[in-house]
Amino acid sequence: MKLNALRIPCKNLAEAEVYYLNMVGWQKTFGSIDEGYIGFDLSGITVILEPEEADEFECRRYLGFSVSIENLDQFHLDACDRGVEFTGPPERQDWGGTMTHICDCSGNTFTVVEQRTT
Repeated sequence: MKLNALRIPCKNLAEAEVYYLNMVGWQKTFGSIDEGYIGFDLSGITVILEPEEADEFECRRYLGFSVSIENLDQFHLDACDRGVEFTGPPERQDWGGTMTHICDCSGNTFTVVEQRTT
């Protein structure tokens, strides 16, 4: 098995598209507001923004996935300058990496990590 896609619920698909394009810096690969979904490719994993569905696919939750960044401190500074909210600054973890969490425009959070090998 191979992970194929991750879905992110959105309160407002148009707002989420702008947020992930301009603030987080992801590149759109398919979909549109009219089609009801927006897709991004993150190193072979498809991430799909879709409208939330009551009692099934709701916003304001921890999404349970991580994205890896080469220089998390710099990413954090640049993203904060663009208005991205985080749960806090990047923090060194016992397992050797650095981690923080992005809070998106729909109230969802996901993890951003930098894995250090030294």
